[in-house]
Amino acid sequence: MQAKIHEQIRLKSTKIAESMGATVDVDIKTLAPLTYNDPTLTEMMIPSLEKAAGKENVMVIKAITGAEDFSVFQQNVPGLYFFVGGQPTGQGLDMGILAGHHTPDFYIDEGGMITGLKAMLELTLDYMQLKK
Repeated sequence: MQAKIHEQIRLKSTKIAESMGATVDVDIKTLAPLTYNDPTLTEMMIPSLEKAAGKENVMVIKAITGAEDFSVFQQNVPGLYFFVGGQPTGQGLDMGILAGHHTPDFYIDEGGMITGLKAMLELTLDYMQLKK
């Protein structure tokens, strides 16, 4: 998919430049590989996340291909990337009031940091027990 997108960028840039009587050089640097949760590790660690956040708050979702350099570490060891919610109550997509990251209106409920801390502690302690 990444190669296809890069090729489309090159093609469109070239065609736009040609339409204006110009040329263009497109140099795309690929900095990080795909972030991918190791399936075995994920399955082993779901109970830890459920202890930290409550079973009703943990869900396995389809891959999201956002840019993330965590994948560089995963080239050497299996990894597990997870999201910790911080959306204020009553300000979600259902209300039509969700400001995106990296925007002036973005707001996060910092109480989610406690859930994130609990999750990291549960994951660490449970992983250490599994590796004994």
